[in-house]
Amino acid sequence: MKANISGFPEFLPNEQIVFNRILQSIKDHFELYGFVPMETAAVEKVDVLLAKGNDNEIYGLYRLADKSSKKDLGLRFDLTVPLARYVSQNAGDLIFPFKRYQIAPVWRGERPQYGRYRQFYQCDVDIVGDGTLSIDHDAEIISLVTWALSTLRVPDFHTKINNRKILTGFFSQLVEPNKLIDAIRLVDKSDKISPEEFESGMIELLNNEKDFSKVKTFLETDKRGSMEEILNWLQSLSLGDEFAQGVEELSTVVQILRKLGLSNERLKISTKLARGLTYYTGTIFETVFDDIKDVGSIAGGGRYDDLTTTLGNSKKYPGVGATIGISRLVPKFIELGMVTVDKKSTADLLITVQDRSLVPYYMKLANKFRALGIKTETYLQDKPLGTQLTYANKKGINLVLIANEMEILDSKAIIRNLKTREQKVIRTEFIGNEVKQIFDSFA
Repeated sequence: MKANISGFPEFLPNEQIVFNRILQSIKDHFELYGFVPMETAAVEKVDVLLAKGNDNEIYGLYRLADKSSKKDLGLRFDLTVPLARYVSQNAGDLIFPFKRYQIAPVWRGERPQYGRYRQFYQCDVDIVGDGTLSIDHDAEIISLVTWALSTLRVPDFHTKINNRKILTGFFSQLVEPNKLIDAIRLVDKSDKISPEEFESGMIELLNNEKDFSKVKTFLETDKRGSMEEILNWLQSLSLGDEFAQGVEELSTVVQILRKLGLSNERLKISTKLARGLTYYTGTIFETVFDDIKDVGSIAGGGRYDDLTTTLGNSKKYPGVGATIGISRLVPKFIELGMVTVDKKSTADLLITVQDRSLVPYYMKLANKFRALGIKTETYLQDKPLGTQLTYANKKGINLVLIANEMEILDSKAIIRNLKTREQKVIRTEFIGNEVKQIFDSFA
């Protein structure tokens, strides 16, 4: 992966082919669950973005010719806020629950670093309800993400799960209401800062600095054993109605996921999980590698019940969704050698040209293969056959068609596998299923 401007990555063709193939696999999984494609504009009004975003993350757009122009438009920093705006404006034309996916780039004005970019793709999948939305959908989203990642043969990974009501219920006992969001954001950053920084920052927010020991104990969920043991411990705490509701919702989602086959190795309860975006109201989750520590989360999401109301809509459209971090996954796959990146062409067959006077014939022949669904390129430069075969090798096109004037007049051609050196003669006037079977045996 290269970058012309810091934080704005660009793939080479062989890498882009892999990227697109993985995107297609994710898209196929979304559609297997009945989700429909949707697109929103790359640009939103800044006041819409600021409803749930941070000003320093938003790229503002200005008219270059008018220096006095106000920053009233900005590039989207995620796909969920535009979704909320879209649902609010088009609710009368949608069928609820509205199940949609969107795969598109987003932009964030933050310092680029390994695995974090200013421009990157999000693979979003969301379910939005009209007034109400069953919590069963929370489990459905997590199950979908897990299955999609498993199919991509992602290295060992697990999903951390929590509920925002648990966090807000716990911290509302320890901090002033105006410091609640700051406390949760600090928890979200706890793995990125030193223990000393976390402790000093949290003590500044607490009503009583002696309560820090409670915070530390509460966040050390991983020391409490299995998910059942953690849930039993959480259920034993009396921290108000909101906390109790969060524990109940978490228990419901975990029970469904366990019945769907997610084990203790694949699913872990973490009271430390906060998710930085403030629009989450219930279930939250984040998927990470078990052993690879330099990437961060590779998927994540959660429940948002009030997002449309914060955009000025009086009607409630609760939702739950997830995003898969494709822009983090693909570079790591390439780095680990998990994907083959030696193919620099989408073509599976190269038709060589040995007689320039017969170029239209070669091109017509290529169309016959394309009609069978075989991706075919015709070499149209005036170069010798050896150069054409070298071209195919460099681009990773293993199969070539070779035919000189005499073979063409006899309605014959040779298909050669450049890797195995095996070749077969075909009849060019009958390019149909028999030829496709020969082709498939080579491929």
